[in-house]
Amino acid sequence: MRRLSTVACIASLLLLLGACGEDDTTQPSDQPSSSVSEPGGPLPGKVRDVGPEPVPGLTLRTLDGAEIDLAAQDGQVLLINFWATWCAPCREEIPDLKRLHTDLDNLTVIGVALDRKGREVVEPFARKLDINYPLVVDKSGAAEAELGPIPGLPTTVLVTPDGQVTKRVVGIFPTEKMRPTLEAMLSDEA
Repeated sequence: MRRLSTVACIASLLLLLGACGEDDTTQPSDQPSSSVSEPGGPLPGKVRDVGPEPVPGLTLRTLDGAEIDLAAQDGQVLLINFWATWCAPCREEIPDLKRLHTDLDNLTVIGVALDRKGREVVEPFARKLDINYPLVVDKSGAAEAELGPIPGLPTTVLVTPDGQVTKRVVGIFPTEKMRPTLEAMLSDEA
């Protein structure tokens, strides 16, 4: 009996790891392109209030060579999303993050890729999915160290217009649940 439960635990773990680590970057056209949780669909991430704590004085270099000084983004809400190309939940939330970046003035989504292969895999992935927000490759782990801990992917950190980290989301960013919070932050009501 003990051996059977050990085998069942190992099988469950392998299934879980396989789901989070698959390397397919395509999404069937008949699948919804939203991370809104549907019956049987992905679960939204857990939103946690933190701080407030000042955003670290960290400058990130984007794939296109621009620099983003996190501490100098006065008036902007920053949605800093840690992700990787191999992470299925990360891929699931990208369409919603693209919409947020486009729809909300003074909101800047910043994708921080934690792929070990760096630009080699992130650039073609970003082109294929037409990602419209700035992307950074954090091969050295500097952003992760300054904004962490990053307990799993995806993890999102929210920074208010006055430069304070106030929320962390571990898991798929719950766009529809968080849209009113983002809008309040942008209108200084938060």
